[in-house]
Amino acid sequence: ILHMGQDKTGTSSLQQALQAAAPALRARGVLYPDLEPGSVAHKLLLALCGDVDRLPPWQLEQLGGPEGALDIARRGWARMCDAIRDTLPELLVLSSEYLVVHTDGRQKADLAALLSPLSADITPVIYVRHPVEHYRSRLQQSLRHSDERCLPVGLNLKQAVLETEAAFGRAPELVAFDRTVLHGADIVRDFATRFLSPLVGPDDLPAVTANVGLSAEATVLLARLRAEAGGTYEASRKVAKLLRLMEVLDREDPPAQPFTLLPEVAEAALRSASCHRWLAETGRLQIPGLQIDRIDGASPPDWMHRAAPDSLFLHDPERLDRLRQAVERHRAKGKASGQDKRQAKSPTLRLRKWLLQGLQRKLNALQSRYPGPWHPR
Repeated sequence: ILHMGQDKTGTSSLQQALQAAAPALRARGVLYPDLEPGSVAHKLLLALCGDVDRLPPWQLEQLGGPEGALDIARRGWARMCDAIRDTLPELLVLSSEYLVVHTDGRQKADLAALLSPLSADITPVIYVRHPVEHYRSRLQQSLRHSDERCLPVGLNLKQAVLETEAAFGRAPELVAFDRTVLHGADIVRDFATRFLSPLVGPDDLPAVTANVGLSAEATVLLARLRAEAGGTYEASRKVAKLLRLMEVLDREDPPAQPFTLLPEVAEAALRSASCHRWLAETGRLQIPGLQIDRIDGASPPDWMHRAAPDSLFLHDPERLDRLRQAVERHRAKGKASGQDKRQAKSPTLRLRKWLLQGLQRKLNALQSRYPGPWHPR
């Protein structure tokens, strides 16, 4: 089973569930290998089947650059092949959301050639989300860390599906990422039911929620804090330290409504979804609630290119003010605590403390030599 994505379809939750249950799965004849230490996904398949430079820059940096990433990928692949020889599993499961649109036709063919010695029965799997919901989730996630433009274009699903069909000699299994379609209204339970049965059932995998989306107000506040801090890369890194606090504030002061695109933004995302219309018209996949007659392939309007990313969705100004006040209190508390720590570590204060302790020892010695009432002058 080759789970290829798409991103924003619960891929992290599925991968974490499979990784957590890997020992139990292996006992049932299902191998979910560890290609990269510390990662629940198999993103380094991208390095093995094509251009390693297509990996995200941050990941390449963590892995020691392209050569380091390729070396780790090859060693992980060798470990996996050893595990296959040792345990002879009935089913191998690989998962990476990079494989849908981050690989071209040649790289997908290279991946098929890489896998073919392991099995003649390879099933590519692609979950596909409603285009408006997909764009909403992409925008919500991207604004956690930066203010880069995130427009509802460039999915290339049609090309990815056709290239997958050509590389593997069969159509991928396409599943609508929609609660009304997913078994148990959850991708983990759905994946187990559709692709791991009868070896593994849905109750054999833990329930995982990997990525918690921030509220609209928290997202706007992060964008404004980045701008106030200078809008630089360093400013983004500094503001990113507040992400966990934002998640806590969202739980303590829940938003009145979920993250919701402006109607005209949702319309633009729908109109541009020509790949989703192609999936429906060719009978490959029907997505609940998708009005294909409103999809005309139009590019996002000019104003979306100019608009501030945090202006593309609804938010509550009053709740935004409450969150800002909470962040300011948190910062003031942290500043006071940091000042206390700095004072405690100050060389001047340490010297003063050392001198006072020395004087106290001398006074104690004098008092022991000359007992009785006395008053040092």
